[in-house]
Amino acid sequence: MPRRLPVLLLLLAAFVPAARGEGPSVRAGHVWIRQAPPGVSVLAGYFSIENLTDKPLTLTSVKSPDFGTVEMHESVSQGGTESMRQVGEVDIPALGSVEFKPGGYHVMLMQPKKNLFAGDMVSLTLAFSDGSELAILAPVRRDPPQR
Repeated sequence: MPRRLPVLLLLLAAFVPAARGEGPSVRAGHVWIRQAPPGVSVLAGYFSIENLTDKPLTLTSVKSPDFGTVEMHESVSQGGTESMRQVGEVDIPALGSVEFKPGGYHVMLMQPKKNLFAGDMVSLTLAFSDGSELAILAPVRRDPPQR
């Protein structure tokens, strides 16, 4: 038994640094969904994503059990005309962040499975290129939150 103790200590020392290095790779903030006007069944979602790692990450998809379809979009201005286009991925720089905000990147939430009003909460799951996922709750609001 005494000969096994140094081997056990070496194994333990080998795993402790790895356990300390693991943790969330991203953090979300300023999460909210704009309440749709009466008769409109498409809502827009906004949030910020902070990459906590020293490697670039890519947001590859957003899902919600509360909607039939969720797409990432980007608002663009060309020749004085505003429009939006669907994007398949959004890159997040190492130790950087990306804002999903009105007039920029945003999430289009279509085919709601129930009526949503200010004060309701919506579940979103963000999937990233490193295989990680982040589940967040987004409050439905009439107006943007104060920063």
